[in-house]
Amino acid sequence: MITKDNFIKELQRKNEDALEFVVRNYGGLLKAVIQRILYDHPEDAEECLYDVIMKIWEHSGSYNGRGAFESWAAAIAKYSALNRLKVIKRLEPMADIDELNIAYTSGLTGNELFDSFFAELISCLNEDDKALFIRIFWQGESVEEAAGRLGKPKSVLYNHISRGKRKIIRANPGLFRKEDKI
Repeated sequence: MITKDNFIKELQRKNEDALEFVVRNYGGLLKAVIQRILYDHPEDAEECLYDVIMKIWEHSGSYNGRGAFESWAAAIAKYSALNRLKVIKRLEPMADIDELNIAYTSGLTGNELFDSFFAELISCLNEDDKALFIRIFWQGESVEEAAGRLGKPKSVLYNHISRGKRKIIRANPGLFRKEDKI
């Protein structure tokens, strides 16, 4: 009989009853971890759950007993789901440029349109932070170079960049998804 005390040894011995025990007792946790990452892709989440169960079965010998089993299994679920999400994002078709609703009729070239978009994006920042964002994100200057030119420590500039990014996200809530990080 498989119990909480012996399921790991039995799983490592490839006892199928131990795998059933894992599914019954930890399946909900694994499913929750996967669905939290693959919420927009339910078919992939279900397939990922099966893959995770198989990984637990195949790699049970690598569980060394340090830390909780559920943490080990949840980590497998998390990284499997993240890897699957990367593949999904890579395979998603890019938007057809003709389908994009961009107003080129205003006479702006693509570069001018992008310039105006960037200017609009950083418009919520104070003048010093705008200048910093232009140096780093528009002109491609490194943080080290900007710190040298401005005579400020890199850590101060990183703080300004971090706060500026948060301001941009708050000022443009419809532009970024929750999981996007800029």
